[in-house]
Amino acid sequence: MSHSSEPKDIPLLVTAAVIIEENRVLITRRPEYKPQGGFWEFPGGKLEPGESPVIALQRELKEELDVNISVGKILDALYHRYAWGPVLILAYRCRIIDGTPRNIEVTEHLWVPLDKLHQYELLPADKPLITQLQTISEK
Repeated sequence: MSHSSEPKDIPLLVTAAVIIEENRVLITRRPEYKPQGGFWEFPGGKLEPGESPVIALQRELKEELDVNISVGKILDALYHRYAWGPVLILAYRCRIIDGTPRNIEVTEHLWVPLDKLHQYELLPADKPLITQLQTISEK
């Protein structure tokens, strides 16, 4: 029986916050020194060992943007294969409950009208959410 050192097909589990206010959605730009630097994305990040997706998302948004969020329903689970390996993104509808976004671990952030989201160079793994979000109206 042969063992490979690293399973190549186990996706990296990542969370993403979809925060919509007044028909605008919050996106952040990845720092140039990170993988896929310069791309826009929905804020969020990797789970740490033993962390639930909700806790990971709350921690990441505090670290990246200095905001506290409430995490609502899951919108989608997105699978994408990059050159370095697969990723599974759990995208949740979220609300900011405390704080104003500040660029701490992101290059910049923007509130983009839902119908203009396709004009931004989002990470390939995040792109399927664009179509979905254009059908969402403020509830």
